[in-house]
Amino acid sequence: MVALPEELFYRGWVEGTLRRRLPGRSVRFLGAELGPGFLLTQLLFAAGHLATFQPFRLGTFFPGLVFGWLRERTGGLAAPILFHALSNLFLKVLEASAYG
Repeated sequence: MVALPEELFYRGWVEGTLRRRLPGRSVRFLGAELGPGFLLTQLLFAAGHLATFQPFRLGTFFPGLVFGWLRERTGGLAAPILFHALSNLFLKVLEASAYG
């Protein structure tokens, strides 16, 4: 369930606000226009996972790139919310299978 509020906040509000407030040169990548606010949003997303300081949590930057790209490519939040939720579920399945 954490995927829904995280995506509403980071991809919905933060990424949308930064896209409007940080106009600048954007790069087209696989059909999505990615501007300066795109990268900043993913950095904030990773930093937000440091509430419990464990450096490996910064690894959330990389799936954040995918979630953000989905947001920019589709223009909506359904795809990043769904992909984020499925990613979290997959991680739980991997953890359960590794630690029994």
